[in-house]
Amino acid sequence: MILWGKIQDFSIFSILQFLAAYEKTGILEIQDFEEYGYVYMTRGRVDAISLPLSEDLIGNRLVVAGVITQDTLKECLLSYGHERRNEPLGLILLKRGYTDRATLQDIVNRQTFDQALELSNWTSGTFKFVVPEHAVKFPISPSIEVQSLLLEASRRLDEGERPRREKVQVEEEICLTCTSECSDEIKARYLKSDICLWRNMPTVVRDHTFSRPKEPERDGRQELFFL
Repeated sequence: MILWGKIQDFSIFSILQFLAAYEKTGILEIQDFEEYGYVYMTRGRVDAISLPLSEDLIGNRLVVAGVITQDTLKECLLSYGHERRNEPLGLILLKRGYTDRATLQDIVNRQTFDQALELSNWTSGTFKFVVPEHAVKFPISPSIEVQSLLLEASRRLDEGERPRREKVQVEEEICLTCTSECSDEIKARYLKSDICLWRNMPTVVRDHTFSRPKEPERDGRQELFFL
């Protein structure tokens, strides 16, 4: 199942609530013209949120919390690169005895709640929920209920806290999800109001120079798209 749509029509929080209600397992991919992110879910619960442009890496959070030193972090990162392991940093720290699972779990949970606050900042772009062939497994996962994430984000917003990184609002982008160059011929043939048939991905068209067929009138109800 692939579920996709526009964030300006369906907020990320409402999509997460929808996926939680149906206990879905998969990855919610979000993207606008400047940023991308992923929300990993298992049976309707959030396992991880990745927003590369606005997140603090787990190692930096451990240093700030006083769990490990900067030298310890550098040592583990250097050995990680030298030995070419495919293990997360958290597991390396656990195996070497630099921290314990409860402490690491607490840091991971806090990171997830912080990222949920950042999600409130997304008002444009597109989302796509996909079910990968092989499930993504996290050795240390918060597995937090969506409602708990939303309530905590709402509380922090009500208290005046704001996402650390303000989103840039733009008026003139053609396809928010596509980073490749696109020719006028491709646009004319494949780019529609809600989907790019060439790349089979959701789009948000705001290019006034692009001529497209008039959309049929709708009865005012918003739509979710399933492929």
